[in-house]
Amino acid sequence: MTYEKIAMVILFLGALMAVQIYLYVRYRANPKTNKTISSLKVVSRLNLSKTSQLNIVNAGGESFLIVCCKNSSAAIVPLNPNKIINDVEAYSDELV
Repeated sequence: MTYEKIAMVILFLGALMAVQIYLYVRYRANPKTNKTISSLKVVSRLNLSKTSQLNIVNAGGESFLIVCCKNSSAAIVPLNPNKIINDVEAYSDELV
């Protein structure tokens, strides 16, 4: 009786290992999963409230503003550094 239980446990563990190896090989064979963004960087993070957060992220040469809320989808806005600089300069010209 105890040998049967031990054999059943060994067979069950073997089946789990076989499934794990199959999934690992299938994951490695998929070329879409190997693509990553190596230059992804979080520049700034600001908690707006308990449930919302604002992030500025650099991906390659582009910057994005990401607003995340707990119960809704994230809003992603591309940032154009030239437009921001021009707006700041125009604002500072108005003050003078």
